[in-house]
Amino acid sequence: MKRALASAVVYLALHGATSLRAETEFAGQKLAHATLGASNYPRRAIDAQGAEVVLTQAPQRIVSLEYEIDEYAYLIAPPERVVGVSDLAYRPQISNVLDQVKAHRPAVASDVETIIRLNPDLVLAADRSRPDLVQALRQAGINVFRLFTLATRLDEVAENITVTGYILGREEAAEQKRAAFEAELAGIAEQCRAPHPPARVFGVSMIGYSFGDATLFHDQARLVGAINVGAENGLHTYQKVGSETVLRWNPDWVFTWSDPGRREEELRRWTDDPVLGAIAAVEKKQVIVSDGKDHLSLSPMAVKLIHTMADAICVARR
Repeated sequence: MKRALASAVVYLALHGATSLRAETEFAGQKLAHATLGASNYPRRAIDAQGAEVVLTQAPQRIVSLEYEIDEYAYLIAPPERVVGVSDLAYRPQISNVLDQVKAHRPAVASDVETIIRLNPDLVLAADRSRPDLVQALRQAGINVFRLFTLATRLDEVAENITVTGYILGREEAAEQKRAAFEAELAGIAEQCRAPHPPARVFGVSMIGYSFGDATLFHDQARLVGAINVGAENGLHTYQKVGSETVLRWNPDWVFTWSDPGRREEELRRWTDDPVLGAIAAVEKKQVIVSDGKDHLSLSPMAVKLIHTMADAICVARR
């Protein structure tokens, strides 16, 4: 282990963020920016950044580097197999896996040294995870699979369930979770199917920012038959939006979020502001404040925000 740690640290210092690409492609199932091979072991897969991972057996010691990966890992794997998680897994404001980490106490995978000491047989990273950290772990001989997590469509989230199940050797569990997720989405779509004038909605990402097109919020709004006013007005991905702009867009509904126990404070940010207080959503008392962990999820937990939107918009239409 000491040799692996030294090798990783030296590699990190000398090579930085050099990309590791798969030398050969192979015919396989292409899902969520990954390519999955045969079901027998050893298994081969190409991750979201084009790197090849070879697994000789189902991973028994799994490390997750990002909060959205934590959610996929605990959704599919037995919780005792998850030995490392992101620091956000322990934060009540953002964690959807707080009960699991409190029960099993995985380490926080904060750096190369900590991760190597955990002796993982698989590290799950996001496509946005630090390239230098990923490369150093690979240089130390650790399998790292980068999952595409910046999903902009709900079908990409569903595909990620399948990809995670394959990588973890838990296809049957993943198939059940994906079927349940897709059935839940279908049920919400049916709830909102009745003909109606589409509601115009504004979503808050980080404070001062909103969701344009090419965001998961945009697809969540589509599912409930709503119009994302950010995308309607040319906003692309996540961008800063001022109060005067929100007033000009004049949404019927606002979906925002707060930390636990601070819902009223976030609500007052809208009602007490002389500009924001004039928009239709505020005047109609249609500003909906969710917990941040439900509002900002990019995993299957994103269904919580869709339920919130449907329960507000689709019920109000009846």
